[in-house]
Amino acid sequence: MNPIQILVVEDEVIVAQDIAGRLKKLGYVVTATVSSGEEAIKKAIENPPDLVLMDIVLKGDMDGVTAAEKIRTNRNVPTIFLTAYADDQTLQRAKLTDPFGYIIKPFQQNDLRVAIEIALHRHEIETKMRESLKAAEAVRESVEEKSHRQNQYISMAAHELRNPLNAILISAELLDRTRSSDESQVRTLRLVHSATQKMNQLIDDMLFMGRAEAGQLKCNPLPINLVEFCQDLLAQLQLGNEAKHKLTLIPSDVTSAILDQQLLHGIISNLIVNAIKYSPNGGQVTLELEYRPASEGDKEAIFCLSPQCLFPNSQFTKINSPSLIIRIRDQGIGIPETEVGKIFEMFYRCKNSGKIKGNGLGLTIVKKAVELQGGAIACESKIGVGTTFTVALPYVALSCSTQRQKT
Repeated sequence: MNPIQILVVEDEVIVAQDIAGRLKKLGYVVTATVSSGEEAIKKAIENPPDLVLMDIVLKGDMDGVTAAEKIRTNRNVPTIFLTAYADDQTLQRAKLTDPFGYIIKPFQQNDLRVAIEIALHRHEIETKMRESLKAAEAVRESVEEKSHRQNQYISMAAHELRNPLNAILISAELLDRTRSSDESQVRTLRLVHSATQKMNQLIDDMLFMGRAEAGQLKCNPLPINLVEFCQDLLAQLQLGNEAKHKLTLIPSDVTSAILDQQLLHGIISNLIVNAIKYSPNGGQVTLELEYRPASEGDKEAIFCLSPQCLFPNSQFTKINSPSLIIRIRDQGIGIPETEVGKIFEMFYRCKNSGKIKGNGLGLTIVKKAVELQGGAIACESKIGVGTTFTVALPYVALSCSTQRQKT
């Protein structure tokens, strides 16, 4: 192990020689003894020591406090002040340079040794911490870069897949219009049409998640008629569902609001598609709208669910404004209590989903879309009885001027 090298900065020659002699007796190497701050900086840059013993009052225009600050900036060398001055003003100035020790003259040799060893140990720990933080930052940047590249590849692949899929879908629709009497051909065309639509939906989901992970999704709220929007969406889903489930809308007195239509579509459609998928044929799926004003006391609306809620109320975000509540209820298989904490994870599917097809992206998309609008989501479920998802979104009513502009 190499001996510790120390630079002594002291303008009194006899005192400097005494300090150097004590250091040598303690087994340290004195690289130089200088009498001014300017000389100290020069020596520290030319031959960086392991530590600097610095007097505060020095010859020249620069005192020890300023010299120590410049040395720390240029070479990150720790400093211990050796001084006869202990007044508050001097002490406060010295503290600004973050010294590793402060010894008042006269001092005992053992006090000097202890101060040096503690300062060197502290400096070693801080250096290791900085290196660890730097390495961690490099790893984080590498992971982010890799994730960004992966998102780019996914987006590129999704866009490339969409063109041939659209061609297949259009071709299937054209063939279907010929109204062939061959039942097997008709059935095949419907399968092609259905599979293509599912592939297009998967591509939409992939692109949504890619933009979300890259931080490219933005909330763009615009005036929307809630009732008409929900009625149209349910009609589309009912048509694709071929009347296997009954989809019901329970509207509220609030008919219009300012919301992001694309994000709202992603929330409601994914939750209803899931409700249909995990419910037996003939079951009922309900979409319920409700206006919830802010409470009168603390102006916070806290959305409490029943005791069976699978998310504790402490995890269900508080929204400091009037809110639109959206509930989707089903009569499906339910979510196991042991798995509920994972349902919003990407690609996660509950063990009781069995052979029901799915990609595990729906609830992840819902959660992202809710969070982008400053909302909250919770769930209550019972195996074999059904599941209710409750979404709370900050509600902004349409002003009279907004309505006039829209019309």
